[in-house]
Amino acid sequence: MSYSEDLKVFASTHTYQQTTCQGSRFRYVLAGKKGGRTLVMLNGGMNTLEMWMGYVDALAPNYQILLFDYPQELRTNQELVKGMHDFFMLLEITKPIFVGASDGGMVAQIYTQKYPREVGGLILISTGGMDAATIKTLKKKYFFSPLMLFYMKHCNYEKLKPTLIKAGMGHIRNESEEQIAYARDMFETIFKDYPREKDVHISGLLANLMNQTPVTEADFKELKGKILLILPNQDFFSGKMQEDLIRLMHNPEIKYVSGGHLSTVLKVDDYVRAIREFLEKKI
Repeated sequence: MSYSEDLKVFASTHTYQQTTCQGSRFRYVLAGKKGGRTLVMLNGGMNTLEMWMGYVDALAPNYQILLFDYPQELRTNQELVKGMHDFFMLLEITKPIFVGASDGGMVAQIYTQKYPREVGGLILISTGGMDAATIKTLKKKYFFSPLMLFYMKHCNYEKLKPTLIKAGMGHIRNESEEQIAYARDMFETIFKDYPREKDVHISGLLANLMNQTPVTEADFKELKGKILLILPNQDFFSGKMQEDLIRLMHNPEIKYVSGGHLSTVLKVDDYVRAIREFLEKKI
């Protein structure tokens, strides 16, 4: 099926909820085994919980699954992780196991740095470490991000959308024709109703990553043996960034997969298999 078809099925079979927590509005889906260990899925750069819809039913028999969009009221990553902590308390979720992709993997690291004894495990996908070296590299790479943010706030956003879709498709790496078609439909479906305000918000959070206090190995010592890294061999994050991420963690289990940065949504079965095997062995 296409992304848009998958989305219709997901929306018809799963309950979307909304709540306000400490002034921040959370849109979320809570599914799976009630009272079980909770997997909290942290979104990548488009901040859409639906990126995880292929994972829910596959993991739901054994785990409770929480998907949510980052609230627009939370403007920095420190505000975001504090807001997430309050949200989890409201839902009575303790020791969440984070499954974070791309920028979501970085949010998971910031959360762990702030609440090191309140995390049940880390599964980091297609991401880099929030260490000093990676932050320095990203600062150089995104030197013009403040100008881009200004442009996004004031441009004709509808005319910008085709350029954003093209940029997203630029992450294709040797995927099949069927997977490429799925990715294109995904971007076109998302951007059809994607508001400028949401894009400005998530872009601001991404830019704010450069201002974080770098994480260190000590921030993850409580999670030794409870960390899985799933790393594509043609990812947006370079091999050097992947090596730096590995050094941050304490003897992580590492799963290398074929593909690029979009593999998280294009090769769901491979990722679910790796996640399930790790959880059954380690957590």
